[in-house]
Amino acid sequence: MAPLTLFVGLDIGTGGARAMAVSATGSLVATGQENFDLEHQVRQGSWHEQNPHSWWQAAVVALQKMGQNLTDLGVGPKALRAIAVAGTSGTVVGIDPAGRETGAGIMYNDGRAVNQAERLNLLASRFCQKVGYQFAPSFALAKILWLAENAPQQFHAARYFIHQADFITSRLTGVPAVSDYSNSLKTGYDLVDDRWPTWINELPDVREKLPRVVAPGTRIGEIHGPAAAACHLPKGLPVIAGATDGTAGFLASGANQPGDDSTTLGTTLVFKRLSKRPGHDTQGQVYSHKLPGGLWLPGAASNTGSQWIRTGYADCDLEQLSTQALQYLPSTTLCYPLTTQGERFPFHCDQATRFCEPETDHSVRRFAASLQGTAFIEQLAHEVLDQVTGETSTKRCDIFATGGGSRNDHWLQLRADVTGRTVHRPACPESAFGSAILAAAGAGLGDLWQVIRQMVRIEKTMVPDLSRKDRYDIYYENFKSLLRAKGYLRNSAAPAGKNSL
Repeated sequence: MAPLTLFVGLDIGTGGARAMAVSATGSLVATGQENFDLEHQVRQGSWHEQNPHSWWQAAVVALQKMGQNLTDLGVGPKALRAIAVAGTSGTVVGIDPAGRETGAGIMYNDGRAVNQAERLNLLASRFCQKVGYQFAPSFALAKILWLAENAPQQFHAARYFIHQADFITSRLTGVPAVSDYSNSLKTGYDLVDDRWPTWINELPDVREKLPRVVAPGTRIGEIHGPAAAACHLPKGLPVIAGATDGTAGFLASGANQPGDDSTTLGTTLVFKRLSKRPGHDTQGQVYSHKLPGGLWLPGAASNTGSQWIRTGYADCDLEQLSTQALQYLPSTTLCYPLTTQGERFPFHCDQATRFCEPETDHSVRRFAASLQGTAFIEQLAHEVLDQVTGETSTKRCDIFATGGGSRNDHWLQLRADVTGRTVHRPACPESAFGSAILAAAGAGLGDLWQVIRQMVRIEKTMVPDLSRKDRYDIYYENFKSLLRAKGYLRNSAAPAGKNSL
């Protein structure tokens, strides 16, 4: 019997760290999890800061717990082959030459750098046109510029600015200032030409503080002595460059062919498309990560998701309600179940609000219409991604569905019926699992796409019921007509002159 081979994925999130030891065939053998100590967290207005040391402390404990679980199973450290780390996208921290933090970690959703983002878009207008996205206040480079202008002492104390995942890998290896091009996207890294762009040199003292960048899945070092002792990992274990948590989650979804879509249905809807080319979106709603092998990952997020269930059906038996809703599907009632004002994708409209036409007091009928409306938003998002990538719907492949909303089999079948595409639900669509995939690819198990096919297990597959497709198509066109009539769809993220929606 061949010895057990395990790859470690570590995900550093908003509230804690999660470690997974995964076999070469995708078996989840052991896990460990630990929450952050958020005593020194700052959440005030648009600011969100955390103590980077709490990230490391949680990572250490999560890895220790994973290791103890392996020991309890009789699995020794020699089974481990490599480790990779994922972190939140756009989170940035300054470090000194030894890799110690010089200030707080400014989190992915910190929005203080509004003016800086606007100026970056002016300075880098040609770059933005080239890469197909614009800088937002949440982008790491805008935050670095904010520090230079508003906290110069903290800015100059930093030898490097790195990202959340980089901070953990630097502690693991003892080598600071190495990043990957997934995490570096929001710091302005040119994914097309694979270099830091020259226009960054116009930002005083910034370029010299940016890290060396490699591709996700590249070996960047090995576990050094202090980290091995702290984390209970073998010294010399290869450390592989990871990715953002969103990119790692995509890898764990199982999508592996150009044209495959990954949709995460949680409080919001997050879309990612595996594509041969990056997306170009004049509205700035879509931006594209790059993956090894020359493929791209254009994606965006909708404010529509499953939040309407929490606000309107929190006390209901959702399984029973979903079963009852089947008799009203396809639904002539057209519902757009937005719970807040304003939509960002697949169209951008700050005035967008919920509608249900004709309005109904019948709770099950309204529930069915809301399920259908969410699926219509998903279909519209796929059409916009077709446009911003220059691809046609004939090149679409399967949908890989993750998030809490994808646990509902009836809703999963509805989404297959509306889109006319096969929908898969992976068994373990977590960022830590995606990091383990990168670790395996970096350790030589195979190229990234071979490893995904080998390690990701599909838990459920729904094939579209084509007998319903014609009716859904009619109601979908009526739904888009309502969006147009209300002035919502004219702000689609599709490139100018190509909006045939």
